[in-house]
Amino acid sequence: MIYCRIIIAESSDIMLNGIIELLQSKPHIEITGKALRYNHLCALVETTPHDLVILGPMITEKFSYQLMGYLVNRFPDIKIVQINLDDDEDIIFNKIQRVALSQLV
Repeated sequence: MIYCRIIIAESSDIMLNGIIELLQSKPHIEITGKALRYNHLCALVETTPHDLVILGPMITEKFSYQLMGYLVNRFPDIKIVQINLDDDEDIIFNKIQRVALSQLV
């Protein structure tokens, strides 16, 4: 897997901490930012080096279409991984790898 800098957005601090703990177990992943609100996420995307953004299950459950549409319109080159509640560790890392590798093409 390639080295990847990630910003995580999740409206539940419990879910956010779980995602962080899962990702910190991988040496090729660096968490460069975390946001509990979408307006904080936009500020991070503008100012923080990152390769992709992870949207956690609780934030996408509440704001999926609005948030995705806004992010893609405001940041056309953004790479986004959406995590669902039923995603296990393997699925999450496969999603990250697929999106990270798409940057190389």
